[in-house]
Amino acid sequence: MKKNETMNSAKKFMTLFPSLNQEELEILIQSSTELRVKKEQNIFIAGEKAYSIYFITSGCVKFSKECDRNRSIISGLAKEGDCFGIYEMFAKYPYYERTCTAITHCEFMSVPNVAISGIGKKNSSIYLDFLRRICRHSSMLYNRIEGVRYKTAKQRLAACFLEIYPYFMNRDNVKRAYLNRSDFADLSDMTPETVSRVFSELKKMGAIEGNISDFNIVDLNLLKEIAEEKSYDN
Repeated sequence: MKKNETMNSAKKFMTLFPSLNQEELEILIQSSTELRVKKEQNIFIAGEKAYSIYFITSGCVKFSKECDRNRSIISGLAKEGDCFGIYEMFAKYPYYERTCTAITHCEFMSVPNVAISGIGKKNSSIYLDFLRRICRHSSMLYNRIEGVRYKTAKQRLAACFLEIYPYFMNRDNVKRAYLNRSDFADLSDMTPETVSRVFSELKKMGAIEGNISDFNIVDLNLLKEIAEEKSYDN
Protein backbone atom coordinates (compact mmCIF):
# COMPACT_ATOMS: atom_id res chain seq x y z
CA MET A 1 0.00 0.00 0.00
CA LYS A 2 1.37 3.45 -0.93
CA LYS A 3 2.21 6.00 1.76
CA ASN A 4 -0.72 8.34 1.00
CA GLU A 5 -3.14 5.40 0.90
CA THR A 6 -1.79 4.17 4.24
CA MET A 7 -2.29 7.59 5.83
CA ASN A 8 -5.86 7.79 4.53
CA SER A 9 -6.60 4.30 5.82
CA ALA A 10 -5.16 5.19 9.22
CA LYS A 11 -7.45 8.22 9.47
CA LYS A 12 -10.49 6.09 8.56
CA PHE A 13 -9.70 3.45 11.16
CA MET A 14 -8.94 6.06 13.83
CA THR A 15 -12.50 7.32 13.38
CA LEU A 16 -13.95 3.81 13.46
CA PHE A 17 -11.79 2.54 16.34
CA PRO A 18 -10.89 5.47 18.63
CA SER A 19 -9.73 3.08 21.39
CA LEU A 20 -6.91 1.45 19.38
CA ASN A 21 -3.27 2.44 19.50
CA GLN A 22 -1.07 3.06 16.46
CA GLU A 23 0.32 -0.47 16.37
CA GLU A 24 -3.16 -2.00 16.43
CA LEU A 25 -4.37 0.38 13.74
CA GLU A 26 -1.43 -0.65 11.59
CA ILE A 27 -2.41 -4.33 11.95
CA LEU A 28 -5.92 -3.53 10.71
CA ILE A 29 -4.58 -1.48 7.82
CA GLN A 30 -2.25 -4.25 6.69
CA SER A 31 -5.03 -6.84 7.02
CA SER A 32 -7.69 -4.81 5.20
CA THR A 33 -8.59 -4.76 1.53
CA GLU A 34 -10.03 -1.70 -0.23
CA LEU A 35 -12.80 -2.67 -2.64
CA ARG A 36 -15.08 -0.92 -5.12
CA VAL A 37 -18.45 -2.13 -6.35
CA LYS A 38 -20.88 -0.73 -8.88
CA LYS A 39 -24.48 0.20 -8.26
CA GLU A 40 -26.80 -2.84 -7.91
CA GLN A 41 -23.86 -5.21 -7.35
CA ASN A 42 -24.11 -7.60 -4.38
CA ILE A 43 -21.43 -7.39 -1.71
CA PHE A 44 -22.60 -10.61 -0.08
CA ILE A 45 -25.62 -12.88 -0.36
CA ALA A 46 -27.72 -14.49 2.37
CA GLY A 47 -26.33 -17.91 3.23
CA GLU A 48 -22.68 -17.06 2.54
CA LYS A 49 -20.07 -17.63 5.25
CA ALA A 50 -19.21 -14.40 7.05
CA TYR A 51 -15.47 -13.87 6.99
CA SER A 52 -15.18 -10.09 7.19
CA ILE A 53 -16.54 -6.86 8.57
CA TYR A 54 -17.07 -4.03 6.08
CA PHE A 55 -16.57 -0.29 6.49
CA ILE A 56 -18.14 2.03 3.91
CA THR A 57 -15.90 4.91 2.87
CA SER A 58 -18.14 6.12 0.02
CA GLY A 59 -21.68 5.36 -1.16
CA CYS A 60 -24.73 3.52 0.22
CA VAL A 61 -25.90 -0.08 0.50
CA LYS A 62 -29.18 -1.76 1.38
CA PHE A 63 -29.88 -4.99 3.25
CA SER A 64 -32.68 -7.25 2.09
CA LYS A 65 -34.08 -10.63 2.99
CA GLU A 66 -36.29 -12.94 0.96
CA CYS A 67 -39.77 -13.38 2.38
CA ASP A 68 -40.92 -15.68 -0.43
CA ARG A 69 -39.73 -16.85 -3.83
CA ASN A 70 -40.78 -13.73 -5.68
CA ARG A 71 -40.15 -10.94 -3.20
CA SER A 72 -37.58 -9.64 -0.78
CA ILE A 73 -37.95 -6.87 1.78
CA ILE A 74 -35.47 -4.17 2.81
CA SER A 75 -34.48 -4.30 6.46
CA GLY A 76 -32.07 -1.36 6.52
CA LEU A 77 -29.51 0.89 4.87
CA ALA A 78 -25.87 1.83 5.50
CA LYS A 79 -23.90 4.83 4.25
CA GLU A 80 -20.44 6.35 4.40
CA GLY A 81 -19.00 5.96 7.89
CA ASP A 82 -21.13 2.93 8.76
CA CYS A 83 -19.95 -0.65 9.15
CA PHE A 84 -21.75 -3.96 8.79
CA GLY A 85 -21.12 -7.64 9.32
CA ILE A 86 -20.77 -7.11 13.08
CA TYR A 87 -23.66 -9.36 14.13
CA GLU A 88 -22.39 -12.24 12.02
CA MET A 89 -18.94 -12.00 13.56
CA PHE A 90 -20.32 -12.64 17.03
CA ALA A 91 -23.11 -15.03 16.01
CA LYS A 92 -23.05 -18.72 16.92
CA TYR A 93 -23.56 -19.63 13.27
CA PRO A 94 -21.59 -17.01 11.29
CA TYR A 95 -23.54 -16.93 8.05
CA TYR A 96 -25.12 -13.87 6.50
CA GLU A 97 -28.89 -13.97 6.95
CA ARG A 98 -29.45 -11.08 4.56
CA THR A 99 -28.17 -9.85 1.21
CA CYS A 100 -26.18 -6.64 0.94
CA THR A 101 -26.50 -4.71 -2.33
CA ALA A 102 -24.96 -1.41 -3.42
CA ILE A 103 -27.58 1.23 -4.23
CA THR A 104 -24.86 3.60 -5.46
CA HIS A 105 -21.30 3.10 -6.61
CA CYS A 106 -19.48 2.20 -3.38
CA GLU A 107 -16.03 2.05 -1.88
CA PHE A 108 -15.44 0.10 1.30
CA MET A 109 -12.80 -1.65 3.35
CA SER A 110 -13.00 -5.33 4.19
CA VAL A 111 -11.32 -6.47 7.40
CA PRO A 112 -11.06 -10.22 8.18
CA ASN A 113 -12.76 -11.28 11.40
CA VAL A 114 -9.57 -13.08 12.48
CA ALA A 115 -7.61 -9.81 12.41
CA ILE A 116 -10.16 -8.14 14.69
CA SER A 117 -10.30 -11.15 17.02
CA GLY A 118 -6.50 -11.16 17.23
CA ILE A 119 -6.47 -7.53 18.39
CA GLY A 120 -9.38 -8.21 20.74
CA LYS A 121 -7.35 -10.82 22.64
CA LYS A 122 -4.90 -8.09 23.67
CA ASN A 123 -7.18 -5.07 23.68
CA SER A 124 -10.82 -5.85 24.40
CA SER A 125 -11.79 -2.20 23.96
CA ILE A 126 -12.17 -2.89 20.24
CA TYR A 127 -15.30 -4.83 21.15
CA LEU A 128 -16.63 -1.78 22.99
CA ASP A 129 -16.35 0.17 19.75
CA PHE A 130 -18.52 -2.45 18.08
CA LEU A 131 -20.91 -2.57 21.03
CA ARG A 132 -21.56 1.17 20.74
CA ARG A 133 -22.48 0.73 17.09
CA ILE A 134 -24.74 -2.24 17.85
CA CYS A 135 -26.50 -0.26 20.59
CA ARG A 136 -27.15 2.69 18.27
CA HIS A 137 -28.54 0.37 15.60
CA SER A 138 -30.69 -1.53 18.12
CA SER A 139 -32.09 1.75 19.44
CA MET A 140 -33.06 2.76 15.91
CA LEU A 141 -34.80 -0.59 15.31
CA TYR A 142 -36.62 -0.33 18.63
CA ASN A 143 -37.94 3.11 17.76
CA ARG A 144 -39.08 1.82 14.39
CA ILE A 145 -40.95 -1.10 15.99
CA GLU A 146 -42.55 1.15 18.59
CA GLY A 147 -43.59 3.51 15.81
CA VAL A 148 -45.53 0.72 14.10
CA ARG A 149 -47.48 0.13 17.29
CA TYR A 150 -48.32 3.69 18.28
CA LYS A 151 -47.78 6.12 15.42
CA THR A 152 -49.97 7.07 12.49
CA ALA A 153 -48.97 6.36 8.90
CA LYS A 154 -48.10 10.03 8.42
CA GLN A 155 -45.82 10.03 11.46
CA ARG A 156 -44.10 6.81 10.37
CA LEU A 157 -43.37 7.99 6.83
CA ALA A 158 -42.13 11.37 8.08
CA ALA A 159 -39.81 9.60 10.51
CA CYS A 160 -38.64 7.30 7.72
CA PHE A 161 -37.76 10.28 5.51
CA LEU A 162 -35.84 11.90 8.36
CA GLU A 163 -33.93 8.69 9.03
CA ILE A 164 -32.86 8.01 5.46
CA TYR A 165 -32.53 11.55 4.08
CA PRO A 166 -28.73 11.60 4.69
CA TYR A 167 -28.47 8.78 2.13
CA PHE A 168 -30.15 10.95 -0.50
CA MET A 169 -28.38 14.28 -0.07
CA ASN A 170 -25.73 13.66 -2.75
CA ARG A 171 -27.08 15.09 -6.01
CA ASP A 172 -24.50 13.26 -8.15
CA ASN A 173 -26.44 10.68 -10.22
CA VAL A 174 -23.67 8.11 -9.72
CA LYS A 175 -23.48 8.50 -5.94
CA ARG A 176 -27.09 9.39 -5.20
CA ALA A 177 -29.26 6.66 -3.69
CA TYR A 178 -32.71 5.88 -5.07
CA LEU A 179 -35.45 3.75 -3.53
CA ASN A 180 -38.87 2.93 -4.94
CA ARG A 181 -42.32 2.99 -3.36
CA SER A 182 -42.11 -0.63 -2.22
CA ASP A 183 -38.77 0.04 -0.53
CA PHE A 184 -40.28 2.88 1.51
CA ALA A 185 -43.21 0.62 2.35
CA ASP A 186 -40.80 -1.94 3.83
CA LEU A 187 -38.88 0.65 5.83
CA SER A 188 -42.01 2.29 7.28
CA ASP A 189 -44.10 -0.91 7.56
CA MET A 190 -46.91 0.25 5.28
CA THR A 191 -48.40 -0.85 1.99
CA PRO A 192 -47.09 0.82 -1.20
CA GLU A 193 -50.53 2.35 -1.73
CA THR A 194 -50.47 3.95 1.73
CA VAL A 195 -46.99 5.30 1.07
CA SER A 196 -48.23 7.04 -2.08
CA ARG A 197 -51.22 8.53 -0.28
CA VAL A 198 -49.22 9.78 2.70
CA PHE A 199 -46.45 11.11 0.45
CA SER A 200 -49.03 13.27 -1.34
CA GLU A 201 -50.32 14.55 2.02
CA LEU A 202 -46.80 15.52 3.13
CA LYS A 203 -46.28 17.37 -0.15
CA LYS A 204 -49.53 19.31 0.29
CA MET A 205 -48.42 20.29 3.80
CA GLY A 206 -45.21 21.73 2.33
CA ALA A 207 -42.83 19.39 4.15
CA ILE A 208 -41.35 17.69 1.06
CA GLU A 209 -41.27 18.00 -2.73
CA GLY A 210 -40.40 15.89 -5.77
CA ASN A 211 -41.41 12.28 -6.24
CA ILE A 212 -41.10 9.25 -3.99
CA SER A 213 -37.81 8.02 -5.47
CA ASP A 214 -36.20 11.48 -5.66
CA PHE A 215 -37.72 13.51 -2.84
CA ASN A 216 -36.32 16.62 -1.18
CA ILE A 217 -37.10 17.99 2.27
CA VAL A 218 -38.50 21.52 1.96
CA ASP A 219 -39.24 22.23 5.63
CA LEU A 220 -37.12 20.14 8.00
CA ASN A 221 -38.71 21.53 11.17
CA LEU A 222 -42.20 20.82 9.88
CA LEU A 223 -41.26 17.25 8.99
CA LYS A 224 -39.84 16.77 12.50
CA GLU A 225 -43.03 18.14 14.03
CA ILE A 226 -45.10 15.69 11.99
CA ALA A 227 -42.87 12.75 12.93
CA GLU A 228 -42.78 13.59 16.63
CA GLU A 229 -46.44 14.54 17.08
CA LYS A 230 -47.87 12.58 20.01
CA SER A 231 -50.79 10.62 18.67
CA TYR A 232 -52.16 7.18 19.43
CA ASP A 233 -54.84 7.08 16.77
CA ASN A 234 -55.02 3.97 14.56
